[in-house]
Amino acid sequence: MVISNSFDYFDSSRTMNSISEQNMVNMSFLRGIIDSFSSIFTEEEEHSNHRHEISKHDPTVPTSSSSMNGVDGAVTVTNERVAYKLKGYFDLAKEEISKGVRAEEWGLHDDALLHYRYAQRIMNEASSTPSPSYITSSEKEKVRLYREKISKWQSQVSGRLQALGKRTGVGMSENKRAVPSPSLASVPSSNRRVSLPRTSLPRGGTGVARSPKDATTTNPKPAKEAGGGYDDKLVEMINTTIVDRSPSVKWDDVAGLDGAKQALMEMVILPAKRRDLFTGLRRPARGLLLFGPPGNGKTMLAKAVASESQATFFNVSASSLTSKWVGEAEKLVKTLFQVAISRQPSVIFMDEIDSIMSTRSISENEASRRLKSEFLIQFDGVTSNPDDLVIVIGATNKPQELDDAVLRRLVKRIYVPLPDPNVRKLLFKTKLKCQPHSLSGYSGSDLQALCEEAAMMPIRELGADILTIQANKVRPLSYDDFRKSMGVIRPSLSKSKWEELEHWNSEFGSN
Repeated sequence: MVISNSFDYFDSSRTMNSISEQNMVNMSFLRGIIDSFSSIFTEEEEHSNHRHEISKHDPTVPTSSSSMNGVDGAVTVTNERVAYKLKGYFDLAKEEISKGVRAEEWGLHDDALLHYRYAQRIMNEASSTPSPSYITSSEKEKVRLYREKISKWQSQVSGRLQALGKRTGVGMSENKRAVPSPSLASVPSSNRRVSLPRTSLPRGGTGVARSPKDATTTNPKPAKEAGGGYDDKLVEMINTTIVDRSPSVKWDDVAGLDGAKQALMEMVILPAKRRDLFTGLRRPARGLLLFGPPGNGKTMLAKAVASESQATFFNVSASSLTSKWVGEAEKLVKTLFQVAISRQPSVIFMDEIDSIMSTRSISENEASRRLKSEFLIQFDGVTSNPDDLVIVIGATNKPQELDDAVLRRLVKRIYVPLPDPNVRKLLFKTKLKCQPHSLSGYSGSDLQALCEEAAMMPIRELGADILTIQANKVRPLSYDDFRKSMGVIRPSLSKSKWEELEHWNSEFGSN
């Protein structure tokens, strides 16, 4: 029993010793990493003191007074420190230039200017750093490459600063006064970073769907004046997932709907091109609701408006405004309106708006209620400034489910009905260039599906010959093809739903 306890004690002691040794090894390794990073920016006095302390314990390390070899060693270490310091400038400048390029790609020109200015200051300090007199050939080659790249970057950054300064109307002298010189020598080695203050969104940034010539005709309000700062992550999310970069739909692509086109022309397109005419009582409404049966061109109308007016088109859906994090959805709505103001003229299009802005109820969860409240607040902020040209367009086939506060802000309510006989004829002429059949109750998408089904009828008759027949030998479409297709493709909207929408339009609609 005594022998067993002795062995247990011996094993536990040996285990504790091994753990202690391992911890000492880990601490030594971490200390080595910290010392290696700190040596990049440490001053000459700190380095010489460090070597003096080591020489007390290790006689093999030469001191500055031992011999000429010691002097040469100190000079070598000092020159290596200069080389490391130049590398630190190089890395900082590279990081700031990368941030500036990314901000410029997103259209955040004020942020790009700020990053480019910091990079220019850092590179100026790097250029003023004296070249080391005695270093190894490999280190000398690195220093040469660093200086060449920094010199090349300086000219490129100066060019970008001049171009962005002209675009945003900020002079170079103002740029220099606005940015303090980041003296890296005065920053502690443990926290040597360039701190970037948050700025407003770009004042003169051109919209995604706008031409450069239109950028001079607008006078957007900075987002900082519209309600404070913003989150870079949310701005990036809006630019990547919400902004539609290719709304290439034209008026001619939308058949019929003359009343809706006229209302959109008066609300968005003409005020964007002639702001001087639409002031005072002629000031256009900022909210528009497109309602009607599905598949009749509501989304195409909104995209055609953005394309014709050369406005930035924000395609908002329920998924793009919701988040699993508490409070982030409201911040995203706020940032959305700030970006829209900075890129005006802008169109915020909310398809299926009833899924986001439905009537508030007692059983509704708190996150949805906060989202609606923030949207209504931001909407009021947009409409309160007469200089902002931001239009909110909602589309739904269930207008009766919208919240009353939302309906009040969507002043114009345009009914997009099922196509009448003339529009159906126009659709058939556009799609097939043939004689149409009167199809009461079919929507625009139903008619397209009918045409596609009829076009497949001659193909199905080919059977095994489909692999060998020439394309010009396929028979043309006939009336029977459409008659058979009508048995397959039925109207997607019931008569009761159609009548319900007609009744709602007679009570609340604008046309």
